[in-house]
Amino acid sequence: MKKQKLKNKLCLIGIFLLSSYTLSAQTLKPFVLQGKLPDDAKGYLYLYYPLPDERWQKDSCLLDQGNFVFKGTLSMPTVARLSYAESMTQVILEPAQMKAVLKQGNDLTKLAMTGSKSQNELAELNQSLQKIENRWETVIDTLMEVNKRSNTAFQNLKNWVLDPYFKEVAEVNQQFINKYPFSFASAHILQVFGRELSTDTLQLFYNRFPPQVKQSRYGKYIAQKLAERKLGIPGLMAPGFSKEGINGKNVSLVDQQGKYVLLDFWGSWCVPCRKGNPHLISLYQKYKNAGFEIIGIAADDRTPAAWRKAVADDQLPWLHILQGDIGKAYNIESYPTSILIDQKGKIIGRFGEDHAALDRMLENIFK
Repeated sequence: MKKQKLKNKLCLIGIFLLSSYTLSAQTLKPFVLQGKLPDDAKGYLYLYYPLPDERWQKDSCLLDQGNFVFKGTLSMPTVARLSYAESMTQVILEPAQMKAVLKQGNDLTKLAMTGSKSQNELAELNQSLQKIENRWETVIDTLMEVNKRSNTAFQNLKNWVLDPYFKEVAEVNQQFINKYPFSFASAHILQVFGRELSTDTLQLFYNRFPPQVKQSRYGKYIAQKLAERKLGIPGLMAPGFSKEGINGKNVSLVDQQGKYVLLDFWGSWCVPCRKGNPHLISLYQKYKNAGFEIIGIAADDRTPAAWRKAVADDQLPWLHILQGDIGKAYNIESYPTSILIDQKGKIIGRFGEDHAALDRMLENIFK
């Protein structure tokens, strides 16, 4: 059941990341998905799939001795979700005649589907990923139990414990995309997996897609992410902002011109962020009188009390604001992320959890 829930969560991530991107106007063609669950399956089977106008279509079919039929129209292959009882799986629908069969039980992830080329390709990938999951099942289950007791302990463990797991998954995903460079399935996988890739690699994969894949909701999503990666990078002028700070006084980036400013994007819940605070404090004390300032920008808009407590507990002496929309302007996708801005307002550095590169840059600036 735990493995089932993990798969369901991964499926939902891939599906709902797509919900705000429209398909370009193309000819709608009919699809038919018919199939069979075990004879004793009763109740409704549900199918969810995106429409060209951004809405999600929810269809239901009352099972008749396990038999079902769904009909609709599509302009191109698209990821859909099948749901029955407590089980859920994703499939790639195509404008075609398709068939799906589950011979026993009610675990929809074991559904065998034919008639969709993209689904066949995705099934090949899922088989490879399943082998990795099976080998790591005990480790992942153990970490889930740790998380129930302490999220902090979980965060401390997960990265280094699961690093080999993530590397295996990344390698299998890249192999799949290289094998099927023109596939809708590859574009679908790349929307989620792409955030782990360098911009050059992501751009390479995107460039290889044919026009129809680039015009799909998956291709458009990747294109948007590539555009966002051009935000908040060294060489650009830093987007301005002005917000009420933690003490009620206004904090504006333009007021800091003439100083080197480090924007520290963090969160009270982020263990690596909190672990890095003592080092940032040492940097602040070392360089503040030489023209260095830090603005803490916290992703705690929904939990301001936790933000205030973290600032007080960690004794952070610099300026503090809540993030709001500032993170979008700088393309902040992970925490901690620090951005160094020079005296004229130009971004000169972007850093993650490791402060070594930041240390070297500050040493060269203030030597």
